[in-house]
Amino acid sequence: MKVIHIADCHLLMEPEKGTPIGALRRKEIMEIVPRIVEVCNAEEADLLLIAGDLFHKAPRLMDLRELDHILSGLVHTKVVLIAGNHDYIGPRSYYTNYPWKARVTMLTDGELSHIAFPELRTTVYGFSYHTRDITEPLYDDVAPVGEGIHILLAHGGDAKNVPMNYKKIDLAGFDYAALGHIHKKEILTPRMAYAGSVEPLDRNETGEHGYMRVDIVEEAGEHRTEVTFVPFSQREYRDITVMVDGNSTNASIGETIKAMIAELGAKHLYRVALLGKRNEELVPDTEAFLGLGNITEIIDRTLPEYDLKALRKANADNLLGMFIEALSEENGEDAEIREKALYYGLSALLNK
Repeated sequence: MKVIHIADCHLLMEPEKGTPIGALRRKEIMEIVPRIVEVCNAEEADLLLIAGDLFHKAPRLMDLRELDHILSGLVHTKVVLIAGNHDYIGPRSYYTNYPWKARVTMLTDGELSHIAFPELRTTVYGFSYHTRDITEPLYDDVAPVGEGIHILLAHGGDAKNVPMNYKKIDLAGFDYAALGHIHKKEILTPRMAYAGSVEPLDRNETGEHGYMRVDIVEEAGEHRTEVTFVPFSQREYRDITVMVDGNSTNASIGETIKAMIAELGAKHLYRVALLGKRNEELVPDTEAFLGLGNITEIIDRTLPEYDLKALRKANADNLLGMFIEALSEENGEDAEIREKALYYGLSALLNK
């Protein structure tokens, strides 16, 4: 049996809102489900599992109708989904009693329930959030019942959102545990994984994002589970570091940034850190650097390259000279910390 496992789509969210790329990122997030439908049809997947936070907030009725129409394009695949902490089922939630088309099942109960697919000899277990926070470890004692393939669909894993004892879940007897809520992909065991967010949702979600492809094969009466992460996001957040020295100029720094982005891929989103010691007269033009590509943030950690000997000599009889002398000791375990304190202090005292 072939399963596609996704989580944390956060439809309706707009990362980088208010920036030139913000509207495009919202569009790309809204394209997740249509693209996943294409994957399911191409691979003839048996199940599409959506492990919570399909929407970034409680969906409107029209949002569900649009989603239901898109999912109706599935040819072979059946869908099972749950609500997470972002799109939880509140008193006026349209998730309640929504008439999904035949291929879609939502486990809306706030306690563990299941849906059986006799033709697949498979049962999927799970529950939906009915409040934003759930602090009880509700998955600790769950267990499958009966024969066939058993899959747990679960959302959580931190103190406020259903704490999980992964060892207990792994030993419970499920053939696969499809997890959501943690936005970083991770295959925890051969039978349990976080899919991560399909598209990266903020600048801290660096690296590859996508979905899990799960194959559950029966061999000699036993079930063998194979889990593979598949990169799928249209863009990635990436961090790059540009080293600056006393010969650097704003022009040369800008050229370096542009070259690095061209090499790594212009479509991606970048957080740029400037490091090193610059000429004390150089002020990095961070606003200009933001226009060199899809750059979400410029972090300037450079320090002015002061002539400490000359400064110390010229200020031997005042506070500035005493400050340099006190922090210029080169040896010791805290040398790096003292050097930073020295340069930051000099920048403040000299108004650089």
